[in-house]
Amino acid sequence: MFNKKYTDFSEELFTETLSNGLTVNLLPKKGFHKTYAIFTTNFGSMDNQMLINGNVEEVPAGTAHFLEHKLFEKKDYDAFELFSSNGADSNAFTSYSRTSYLFSATSNLRDNLNSLLDFVQIPYFSEKSVKKEQGIIGQEIEMYNDDPDWQLYMGILRNLFPEQALSTDIAGTVSSISEITPEILYKIHSQFYHPSNMNLFMAGNFNPNEAMGWIKNNQEQKSFSNFPDIKRTENINKAPIDSGEIVLEVARPKIMLGIKNIRLIPFDKKEKLRFLIALDLAFYLLLSSSSQTYLKLYDQRILDDSFGYEVNSEREFVFVTIGGDTENPERFEDAMRVALSKPDWSLLTSDFELAKREMIGRSISKMNSLEAIANSFEGKEYGNSTIFDEAKIYQNIKIDEVQKAFNWLMDGNKISSFRIKRK
Repeated sequence: MFNKKYTDFSEELFTETLSNGLTVNLLPKKGFHKTYAIFTTNFGSMDNQMLINGNVEEVPAGTAHFLEHKLFEKKDYDAFELFSSNGADSNAFTSYSRTSYLFSATSNLRDNLNSLLDFVQIPYFSEKSVKKEQGIIGQEIEMYNDDPDWQLYMGILRNLFPEQALSTDIAGTVSSISEITPEILYKIHSQFYHPSNMNLFMAGNFNPNEAMGWIKNNQEQKSFSNFPDIKRTENINKAPIDSGEIVLEVARPKIMLGIKNIRLIPFDKKEKLRFLIALDLAFYLLLSSSSQTYLKLYDQRILDDSFGYEVNSEREFVFVTIGGDTENPERFEDAMRVALSKPDWSLLTSDFELAKREMIGRSISKMNSLEAIANSFEGKEYGNSTIFDEAKIYQNIKIDEVQKAFNWLMDGNKISSFRIKRK
C-alpha cells in the first residue's frame, strides 16, 4: 500500500490499485466508532452515447439512475435488508458523471464491506423487476415535474446544453426509461462497473492492513472481462440558447441565469481542482450573502433570501447557475449582468482574505465528517485529491488566480436566462 501523510491535519491515507484495476483508498480515523464506505463507478446520466471498442453505443436517458436502483434488488434478497440485518445504513446516488453506493456501520464491518462489493459487482435483472421499476421511477419523474424549482433548474440546463444529455433529468423521462431492458443493464454493468472504472473509499474505525486484506480476498474470488476502450463522444460545446420561459402556478416569479464557457477546463488533475476552487472563490466574493452585490440588491428588493448560485463541474467542463424568486426578473437579470461584467477586484482584496479563512474553516470542519471526507473524493479526475489537499489549496491560493479563473469563464461566454412566470 502507498501511504500519504497529511501532517498538518494528523491524517494518513492508504491507497492501492488491486490487480483487477480497482483503486482502494483507506483513511483510518482514530477516536471514531463509525465507518463509512463509498463505492463509485465513473458512469453517470450524461453517459448516453459512447464509443466502446470503436463502436458507437447509445443507451436510453436515465439508464445510470435506473441501474443504481436495480442493483439493490437481487433474485433472493434485497441489499437494503441485508445491510439492515448487519446493523448498517445503506444508500446510493447518481450524478451526471458518476454513480455511488455506500454504507455506514459501527459493527460487522467485514460483512458489510463484502455486502457492498458483492451487491454492486454481481448484478441480477429480470423482465418482471425491470418492468416494476419503470413504474416506480416513472412516478418519481412525474413528482419532480410538479416542482417549480426543479423546472427552473432543468429549464436553464436545456438552454445551456441544448439537445445534449445534460439537458435531461438524471432519472430520464417516462418515455426513455420504458426502453430500458435487462439486456441493456447487463451490458452497461459489464462495461462500466469494471474494477478499472471504479474506486472504493473507506473512512473510520478500522485497521487499514486488515481492511485491505478483506477487500483483496473478496476481489480475488471474482473474475472480470477485459476493460473495454471507452471514449465519450457527446459534443458539449454547442452554443447555448439565449432565453426561455414557462408559466406555472407559483407564488412569485422565478429566474435563473446560466453561464457556460464552451471551451473545456484548461487544466487537469490537481491543477483542475485548484482552478475550480479559484472559480468558486470568485463567485463567493461576487455573489455570496455577505457580498456587496447581494447586500445592495437585497436592500433594493431585487432579490431575497431565495437567491443562490452554484459553480458546477462535470469532468472537463464547468457551468454556473444563479437564481431565485423576484418580483422584478428584468431588474434581477440586468443587475446580475452588470455585477458579472467587470468586477473591481481591487475592492475585493480585503474580502478575499476573509473568504479564504472561511473556506479553510469549512474544510477543516468537514474533516470531522466521515461522509464529507469520502464523498468529496473525486478519484482520478482530480489527481486523487482529498479534502486535505483542498484545504491546503485554500491556504495558499492568490487573488490573481481567482481573477484569472473568473476571466477565463467569462471570456467568450454566453449568459442564458430561464424564467417561470406567474399564472
